Amino acid sequence: MKRDNLFRSVKSGGLGLSHLFVRKLVSRFFFLHDQNHPFLRTIIQMRLANSLTTMLVTSKCTEPAGLSGFLKEVQDAVLFLQARFSMEYLGKVTKKKLRQDLIEILFPAPLYRSLYSQCPGQDVLRRVKRMCVPPAVKSFFFKLHSETLPVKPWLRDRGIFVPWSVDCLLCKTPETIDHVFIYCWDAVFFWDILQRTLKKDFLLSPATIRYLPVEESESVPYDLFIVLGLFCIWK
Repeated sequence: MKRDNLFRSVKSGGLGLSHLFVRKLVSRFFFLHDQNHPFLRTIIQMRLANSLTTMLVTSKCTEPAGLSGFLKEVQDAVLFLQARFSMEYLGKVTKKKLRQDLIEILFPAPLYRSLYSQCPGQDVLRRVKRMCVPPAVKSFFFKLHSETLPVKPWLRDRGIFVPWSVDCLLCKTPETIDHVFIYCWDAVFFWDILQRTLKKDFLLSPATIRYLPVEESESVPYDLFIVLGLFCIWK
């Protein structure tokens, strides 16, 4: 998982962390956008009107004054946003909406989500975050979802020594994430018993174990049972 993706919302596959540069851009822009103090408006008109002609009106057509410090940050923030958004959008957008849209533009979607971009259940991380399960289960599922679970092939690809081989001891095939939780004999028997107990058929696939798609009409938290089942198999 790229570090930049951590700043995306949980629903979009990140961790929802705050990015100081984005917060500064929004703060500096709205300092100019919402300013109603007479003295500050005069300073802004005198210092920034010649460089921000799309937002400020002036009758003096002179070279933009050299800026530094806070006003330079305001100017840079406005020019940065004008290059990416229309003036109509900037005129009515809220702070929260602007911050969200900046995150979407500046930071790409995680690569591990691109394979299943059309799969239902894109809000899986938000649902798992709200589940009443131990933190270890949530950490485990995030690693599973982001393809960072330390299975044998994953360790070998990163130069970590794996004794004997990367094959499953039971099935003699590479012990990938999909094999561990879907195709291994242990997993097959586990899901068979669980489905018989719950009297519910699960369509198990690489997308299902990562996105836990559920129907809105279902009152039973089957996604919770699947998460706990995955954790039990891993343990």
